[in-house]
Amino acid sequence: MEYRVANGVLLQVVPTDKFKNMKIMINLTSPIDHRNFAKLALLAELLENASAKYRSEMAVSRKLSAMYGASYGVSVLRYGNQHTLQIKMTYPNDQYLPDDHDLTAEVFAFLKEMIERPLVVAGQFEQAYFKIHQTNMINYLESIVDNKEYEGTLQLQKLYYPNDRDHGDFLLGSASEIRKITSEELLRYYRQVLAQAEVTVLVGGHVDSGKILAEVRRFKTFKDRPITSYPLLVVPDPVQQVAIKRQVITGSQSVLSLGYQLPIYFGSQDYFAAMIFNQLFGGSTRSLLFTNVREKASLAYDIHSNYSSLFGMVTVQAGIDGQNEKRVTQLIHEQLDHLAQGDFTDELLMGIKRSLINQHRSESDHLGALMDNEYLQHITKFSISDNDWENQVRLVNRSQLKAVATQLKLRAIVALNSGEVSHANH
Repeated sequence: MEYRVANGVLLQVVPTDKFKNMKIMINLTSPIDHRNFAKLALLAELLENASAKYRSEMAVSRKLSAMYGASYGVSVLRYGNQHTLQIKMTYPNDQYLPDDHDLTAEVFAFLKEMIERPLVVAGQFEQAYFKIHQTNMINYLESIVDNKEYEGTLQLQKLYYPNDRDHGDFLLGSASEIRKITSEELLRYYRQVLAQAEVTVLVGGHVDSGKILAEVRRFKTFKDRPITSYPLLVVPDPVQQVAIKRQVITGSQSVLSLGYQLPIYFGSQDYFAAMIFNQLFGGSTRSLLFTNVREKASLAYDIHSNYSSLFGMVTVQAGIDGQNEKRVTQLIHEQLDHLAQGDFTDELLMGIKRSLINQHRSESDHLGALMDNEYLQHITKFSISDNDWENQVRLVNRSQLKAVATQLKLRAIVALNSGEVSHANH
């Protein structure tokens, strides 16, 4: 059920009696713009940990404990071309509480406080509080280089999208960008977000829609705002050749990352074939990459692929010995060739389909996964029932999978090669 609270403000109620918890998800969204990455990331930190009433992390924690152990979090996400500040809250359903406790009203009052009354003093975020979280963010961003897999992913992203900082830059910005932000500037930006970002509120669980709508209408900032139309799906600019970056790193393990363009997107005709292709390629422990590169050839500590359906992108990452880079790259290409030729067993395909269906069913046992899926279907305008989803998985055939494999186009390779030599073993 959808309710238009104001222009650019939507409430979506997801009624279900399956869970004892309730979940609220508030999304403040804008078209992607790398110039705002650092600001929104730091803002998420500040909004999560204090407000005018709850002036410390401890005060927020105590309030959450008093609300029967409710959980609260703020994060930033990139859904294709959409930049999102996402606020989530989970709490017990009122009907399971003693003394007819109206926890829903209390939770919405808490959210209203955290969103609309940040910890502000004299026209800026309280300076000591701001500095603590600014420093924490800087320290975190400077430490990423020590996580070689994550560093490889970020470098591949930058190489995959040359001259496109909206998709090539790290979503949390850089340490130097965080350092430049002032408390006063960030508050001005937040007020702009509250006034201009599109708002989508999702509430899931055993709900009274009328009561929820009344609570959402109490937010003073959820008023009319302009709606900006932009494409959600990301189509990268064409490239003439594969971009390659090699870098020597410390440690015993090297990291090899490859990025392929796959022009098949969420909800499109070949989406289910692309999803199953990824599981066959490297998305599961039954996959060709895992079986043939890690298990049989013993050339990788770990290897996996990932399909990003809003970006039309498949990535492969492997932890290897640097001396084996050429051989591992060759083997990865060979597994892709096997799939393009339909060279895989019926047993493997059926097993992958069963695993996907079982995973999909288990996700329906989690309210958070249900809500995330509802939101994705909302922004992509692609809605499908659980039964239809399972049927689409079952219908994918060998010829469709071969057609998917032939569409992959390698765009970027990042090799973080260790100066030390070790030996892959399991």
